[in-house]
Amino acid sequence: MKWVKDRCIPTLDENGTLVRIDGIIEDITAEKKYMDQVEYLATHDHVTNLPNRRKFEKELKNFIRQMKKEKNSLAVFYLGLNRFKHINDTLGYDIGDRLLQRIANRLKKCVTPDVMLARVGEEELAICFLSLAHINECQKLAAALFQEIEKEITIDDFSLYVTASIGISIYPHDGEDVKTLLTNANLAMHRAKEIGRSDWQLYSPLMDSETYKSYHLEKGLRNALLQNEFFIEYQPKVHTNSREIDSIEALIRWNHPEWGRVLPGDFIPLAEETHLIIELGDWVIEHVCKQLQQWKNQGLQTVPVSINVSSKHLLKRGFVEHVQQTLARYSIDPSFIEFEVTESSIIQYEEHVKKVMDELKKIGVTFALDDFGTGFSSLSHLKDFEFNTLKIDKTFIQHAIDKGKQQAITKSILYLAHALNMKVIAEGVETKEQLAFLQRHECSFIQGYIVSQPAAHQKTAEYLKMRFL
Repeated sequence: MKWVKDRCIPTLDENGTLVRIDGIIEDITAEKKYMDQVEYLATHDHVTNLPNRRKFEKELKNFIRQMKKEKNSLAVFYLGLNRFKHINDTLGYDIGDRLLQRIANRLKKCVTPDVMLARVGEEELAICFLSLAHINECQKLAAALFQEIEKEITIDDFSLYVTASIGISIYPHDGEDVKTLLTNANLAMHRAKEIGRSDWQLYSPLMDSETYKSYHLEKGLRNALLQNEFFIEYQPKVHTNSREIDSIEALIRWNHPEWGRVLPGDFIPLAEETHLIIELGDWVIEHVCKQLQQWKNQGLQTVPVSINVSSKHLLKRGFVEHVQQTLARYSIDPSFIEFEVTESSIIQYEEHVKKVMDELKKIGVTFALDDFGTGFSSLSHLKDFEFNTLKIDKTFIQHAIDKGKQQAITKSILYLAHALNMKVIAEGVETKEQLAFLQRHECSFIQGYIVSQPAAHQKTAEYLKMRFL
């Protein structure tokens, strides 16, 4: 197909009468293709080829005008990929771009042609569904989107499992213009992220107050250590069959003066962002060692205590020396301390983290790999870092009794741990059926509500006296 531009030039006589018309026809196909390409690049994302934010906002404005005329509704889905920035930082932008392309292609297949799908941020997509307002419809669509996104994606030698969080705003209930609808859907998405993986939230005006609370939570976090608002609860890990206590996990808690108990999921990410996680980690190590000394002085037969440690804390200059000095101050044998790290927290600084781990292991401190199966799940990390313990994330245990992918993964992790002579602990065990499954597949240790909820140090002292739960 060719594009042409024509021009007509009239010729008049001395009386102003039209004598003839000369025409010029010019082939502008190349120019038209170039202008179309410029327009496309200005309105589309170069990685996914999806419309960009500018294009989405323009089309959304047209859709709102249409829905207003028809007295109908539309829904804006704001979808955020969880931990995508971490993939870019650790595996590189090439892997991140290819991952985005795969996800975009999957989503294109599960939406109809009249649906507007766009990339509106580094790790964020937006979708506009016309004539959609009922919560049941939103729930079905969110479930379908999660199903497509969470399928395993293999890029080069990496097996990646991506999760997402979705926020939803509905016209005209949650806003009557582009800016308001997008702002509220984005706010709902962030609320979904706070709740957990693979969750969706409809916008609510209450979320505005949640944003206000988040601001004050950060401000309060900076004073919490000075005001002695933190405390520690302990959760036992026991032998699966005998129920003998093998070790204990120390879990930090925050008692806010205004809001009461603040969940770790609310303040730990905040501490990471503000780098207060280092001070918080030092506080936990200090108090755990102090508690171990007190139990020892009470004549209790103590067991190792595991402490969750951030990679930022682990890489702090002088961390090894600080741990040694704290252990010496309370006369604690290093073998009674185990640091739990997540695979996602170490992958960005593998060489440095391994060096610190090796130094601590030399003095007797042990290490556990926490939340295995939810991140990169790289076998090389198990081999190179030589973890003492492997912890199976509770999300797998919750579905272990279902005959499906989760059960198969759980079995594979157990088999892998046994083959590598690693101690394996299943966390989040809550039901007799889950326990029976783990016993059948020779999982040696369990942790969860079926044994004990996290408890204060006084209650934990009673557990240590009993030795069995």
